[in-house]
Order: sequence, then structure tokens, then C-alpha cells
Amino acid sequence: MLGDEPPSSGRLEAFSDGVFAIILTIMVLELKSPAGANYEALTHEWPIFVSYIISFFYISVYWINHHHLFHRVKQVDLPILWANVALLFFMSLIPFFTEWMESTRLSPFPTAVYAATMMVAGAAFFVLDRVIARQAISEEEWALLRRAAQRKNLISIGIYAVAIPVAFYRPTLSLALIFLVALLYAVPSLWVERWADALENKEAHRAPHEELHEPYTGPADR
Repeated sequence: MLGDEPPSSGRLEAFSDGVFAIILTIMVLELKSPAGANYEALTHEWPIFVSYIISFFYISVYWINHHHLFHRVKQVDLPILWANVALLFFMSLIPFFTEWMESTRLSPFPTAVYAATMMVAGAAFFVLDRVIARQAISEEEWALLRRAAQRKNLISIGIYAVAIPVAFYRPTLSLALIFLVALLYAVPSLWVERWADALENKEAHRAPHEELHEPYTGPADR
């Protein structure tokens, strides 16, 4: 139950960082060594390496973008809490479906389910981005900024949606599409970050001049 005081964004981000760390740790523990001691044994396990690299990179990219997203949170409320929990839940499924895809050597159906998991996680991130955007200042610049970020999220979900049926024909191409999304988010949009920082600095300089103080009425009655 939530009390009168909402949880701080720092506490929620620290909790999320712990979940991300556990997910990455599970990814490492699921990585199995080749059965043989020669070059052929190593190359035979290429589906495992490809799946591991994509999933590890994907989770790391989401952790970076999650950090940048929470940099904009002014106050944590219930929609942000539940949207964040939903994102962490779908991210926690990635090691399971990665291992399934690895063990079946990129079979079509496990690869399609893997792509679907990525799509649902991307949709959860989109929802989290939207509920955090509610706290943005209602200026035209902020509206343009949010639309640009949300357009990128929708494009990513669309790529995931294409990767699901593609997995039944070319599993490697489906993984390439998923990796493409990770590359889109590998470096948070620099112009978006610069614009957001400029708007925040503008608001910070304007706030002291717009702040209203209570008129001084002398010492309070005891």
C-alpha cells in the first residue's frame, strides 16, 4: 500500500537496476561451453553465441535508455510504478526464451516467440515512456520532443511485428531485425538529449523568477 509520501525515483531506479543486473547474470549463467576442444566444436555453437550477444546487448541497451528515461521523472506515482513493473517482468522473460531458442538452434517457432517477447517488452517501454511524459511541461517544444521519442518507439514495435512472421522463413533475418532495434536504441538520441537538457535548463532559470513567496507577516504565534 502506498502512503502519503510517494516513493522516490532514485529508489525505484535502484530497484530496477537490481532486476536488470539479475537478468544479465542469468544470461551469463545460461551460456554453456562447447563440448569439444577444437575449432569445429566452437563454430558448431554459433547459434548460442549469436543469441547470447543479441540478448545481452538488448538488455544492456534497455538499461541505458531506462536510466535516461528516469532522469526525466519528477515524481513517482502508481502508473509509473506499474508500467515499470510490467517492463521488468517482460524483460525477465528474455533469458528463458533465449535459452529455448539456443537449445533448438534457432528453430522457427522459438525464434518467433523470442521476437514476440521483444515486441511486448518494447510495448511496455513505450507505455512507461508515455506515463512519464505526462509529467513533462506542456510547452510546444516538449510536445515535439515527446512525439519524436514516441515515434521511435512505434517504429521499433513495428520492426518487432515484422520479425515475428519472418522467423518462420528466415530465423537469422528475424534476429537481424531484432538486433536492428537494439542498434536504434544503443545510443540515446543525442539531439533529443541535448534538446531536453536545454529545456530543463530554461525551466530551471525561469523557476526562481516565477516562484511565489508568502508575504512575511512576522514571527509565527507560539
